[in-house]
Amino acid sequence: GLTGIFLGNSAIDIQLHDTYFVVAHFHIVMGVAAFFGMFAGIYHWYPKMFGRFMNETLGKIHFWGTIIGAYAVFWPMHYLGMAGVPRRYYRFDSFAAFGQFDAMNQFITIAAIVTFGFQLLFVINFFYSIWKGKKMTSRNPWGATTLEWTTPINAGHGNWPGKLPTVQRWAYDYGKDGQEFIPQIQPLGKDEKESH
Repeated sequence: GLTGIFLGNSAIDIQLHDTYFVVAHFHIVMGVAAFFGMFAGIYHWYPKMFGRFMNETLGKIHFWGTIIGAYAVFWPMHYLGMAGVPRRYYRFDSFAAFGQFDAMNQFITIAAIVTFGFQLLFVINFFYSIWKGKKMTSRNPWGATTLEWTTPINAGHGNWPGKLPTVQRWAYDYGKDGQEFIPQIQPLGKDEKESH
């Protein structure tokens, strides 16, 4: 997001407007952040959806390959933008001034292809883990406080057997009363007040 400071400064934005700098800024801030949020959600919720964990080693390889790959794609684009290379041109060989950036454009293309390969690893891990992933043995493996982690491992229709639980406390009771976490369904203690 720090590159937005440059684009918010009108004196600098005149030079950077409609260049690869804008493309890099937008995609690293909006695209990569959204994808990492999506991946984090899938890794987090996977045990609740399938009763198994995704392969941790493949997950770490996927993470590091993706983050290094994303910066290998978009970091050089910032440089291209500062050099004045415009976006939305379908070929740059018509401009002699941009010929010096051919190698960098090729590097970006190769980095994008390799980064895509790491996404295939994620897909493989996703489907492999459905059948071969480590089985979930605890209903709350992450130590979360929210209701969904109080359901049985193989939750049936309606998620909870019998009466639905009642929320007794807010969702962020961590490190309280010597406990790592306190589930939302645990009633407040005698002298305890709401934390939020």
